[in-house]
Amino acid sequence: MRRCSHVVIMLLMGFALKCAAQLPGYNSHPEFDPTIQGVSLIQLIANPQAFDGKKVQFIGFLNLEFEGDAVYLHTEDFQNGISRNAIWIDVPREMTKEQQQAVNRHYVICAGIFHADRHGHLRMFGGDVGEVTRIQGWR
Repeated sequence: MRRCSHVVIMLLMGFALKCAAQLPGYNSHPEFDPTIQGVSLIQLIANPQAFDGKKVQFIGFLNLEFEGDAVYLHTEDFQNGISRNAIWIDVPREMTKEQQQAVNRHYVICAGIFHADRHGHLRMFGGDVGEVTRIQGWR
């Protein structure tokens, strides 16, 4: 019975990785990375020093535009220009225009290294995520 449960777990993990690889957007490291800490945008914004320099993964509403690349807590925060409820995103150079268009103005899952002392264009945002390895649609 124990062997059967291990097989089921391995199959589920493989399925999850395959599904993640098919999501629109950019993912430079589709394999599982146990060093990435799953957090909410609320945690990053409210307690930035606790995550400074750490690999994080979070979900939010992505807006890509000149001097405004950021992941917002909610669509409404973007629509109302509440940039303090957002994290600036250093979009990877390898991310194609097609990949960007596929996820722009959608909810995404994003992974990278959080910088508490950086705040993007005109220091308007709640922090910065650089060395981004993942920006994929979240459905």
